[in-house]
Amino acid sequence: MDILDVLNELEELVEESTRVPLVGKILVDDELILDMIDHIRTSLPDEMRKAKAVMQESEKILDEAKHEANRIIAEAKQELDRMTGENELVKKAREQATEVMEQAKAMSREIKIGAYQFVDDLLLTTEENLEKILTQIKNAREELRTPPKIEQEAAASK
Repeated sequence: MDILDVLNELEELVEESTRVPLVGKILVDDELILDMIDHIRTSLPDEMRKAKAVMQESEKILDEAKHEANRIIAEAKQELDRMTGENELVKKAREQATEVMEQAKAMSREIKIGAYQFVDDLLLTTEENLEKILTQIKNAREELRTPPKIEQEAAASK
């Protein structure tokens, strides 16, 4: 069961819990909520590992793109060196090699930008999910700490 399932169960528990008349509060099984919170706490590292794995994969893609760009540049240089010995084709070879190198650099930049954007989007989604989870946990903990109004009124009348 993943963290979102546990959060759904927690939400369902709150929605289906018995309401205390006149105060709008609910009665919930504290042991059940504490177990759910523990499960969320233990599930968080899995989500973090998944995000780290995605980051590593994007870095791997970026490294492969750099290697491919370097290979293309090296091939272009080799082609240029080979063609410099030929009189009439030297100029064309330089132009083609320069064009290939520019294309390789542009492709490398595009791949790098895409990889960074992918990682940033993934981290943003992970951050938003974690913020939602933390907000829900804080709200649930706050509700557990706040005594029902009936107890506050009874304490105030004493």
